[in-house]
Amino acid sequence: MKFSIKLTPESERTIDGLAKAGKIDLRPTMRVIGTGYRKEVKAIFEKQQPRQEGMRWEPLSNDYQWWKSNHYPGMPLLVRTGALKSSMTSDGADGNISIIGKTGAVFGSSITYGIYHDDGGSKIPKRNFSEPSDRRMTIWLVQIERAIRHNFETNGISVSGGIAEISGE
Repeated sequence: MKFSIKLTPESERTIDGLAKAGKIDLRPTMRVIGTGYRKEVKAIFEKQQPRQEGMRWEPLSNDYQWWKSNHYPGMPLLVRTGALKSSMTSDGADGNISIIGKTGAVFGSSITYGIYHDDGGSKIPKRNFSEPSDRRMTIWLVQIERAIRHNFETNGISVSGGIAEISGE
């Protein structure tokens, strides 16, 4: 899942100009969002379900449940060694991706098998763990919009009306 902010054309031009001039910096806000994202994903893993009732994780098949309980006793759904969960929930862990720039950020995992569990496949049920709730994404949008407004105002640019819209891809 890709979380993106779509700016109005005017806001986009203004931000591009400010970024080129080195006058925009959303890193403090992106750090806060990164911390929130990791907490959200940790809660998803711990509850063993995504944010919506209709997207609950399917239980393990009987055969795999038997095998896993014998080889990895006590490990919950989607956790065998803990590498994937750790990479998604701990900044600096092996496989963790936390790239924060002045105008954006990327958070996730480089653990290659994670995408198969997150998206599902022919033999693997979808157990989406990377997609935050709509409520959380709205909170982050407000934080980002507030940071952009602050950058505009700091640079003497008055802002009225909305400057962005949220979309999930």
